[in-house]
Amino acid sequence: MRAQDEKIKGFNILELIVVVVIIGVISAVGYPNFSKWQKDREARDAVIKIKSLIQGIYSQTQRGQYAFVQVHISEEADGADRNLIVTSKGMKPQTLASLLSDGNSAWWTADPESGETSRMPDYANICQVGDDPSLLDWDDDPEQGSDNIEVRQIIFKNVATNWTDKTGAICFGKNDRWFSGNGELASGTGGDVVVDNYLFICDRSNKYNTSIKCDLDGAGTPNTEHGYLYAIEWSRFGNITYEKFKNRYSINPQSGEKEWAGGDWVAQ
Repeated sequence: MRAQDEKIKGFNILELIVVVVIIGVISAVGYPNFSKWQKDREARDAVIKIKSLIQGIYSQTQRGQYAFVQVHISEEADGADRNLIVTSKGMKPQTLASLLSDGNSAWWTADPESGETSRMPDYANICQVGDDPSLLDWDDDPEQGSDNIEVRQIIFKNVATNWTDKTGAICFGKNDRWFSGNGELASGTGGDVVVDNYLFICDRSNKYNTSIKCDLDGAGTPNTEHGYLYAIEWSRFGNITYEKFKNRYSINPQSGEKEWAGGDWVAQ
């Protein structure tokens, strides 16, 4: 038994040091790539969750659960941090029918000349983003304590959009005529409201951009390099898709260094 025991050997200190060094080198090489993958996955996961939320609440209009729905998006401070809050809300058919039959409701706009209520929907307000009780009331709203499974709210801490301290909303109905927007997702007033079709999502800790929001111009083109930038697109008919911005680079002929040269949106 003694001879058998003597054949059993462990690691000596030199072998242990070599193993630790190898592990350290592998970790140092692999960590930057893992960190990039993690940030991109976090941004992509947020996009997929928002896309699913929009699809889910729109589908309820087709099933008849709601006649009018909203996706409300708010970017706001949370102490020293910031959150992007996405909430879906629903209005039941009987509530919408009551608004439609009441000529004095917030659903209808007033004629600017006569002051009388017209039969033209007030597209600037039907997708309201404020808390004014004189505007529309939602039957199911997570912000008002509703626990109906058809509506929900998701809070994202590590992704941002292209605005801060503001809100935006898009609304859908079974009748595509009720497609409307408000806040940062619409422009114009009254019957001239134009609804935006994109929501931009990027990594909040974007090393390429020191601001706390996605840096894009009014046409949705990035002004600066983004590591993880996505766009969710929708239509009045509930078609929801998303794209990722792929950066392009060129070589500066004088310095020989790689420089950002814009990029392209790629469907995912």
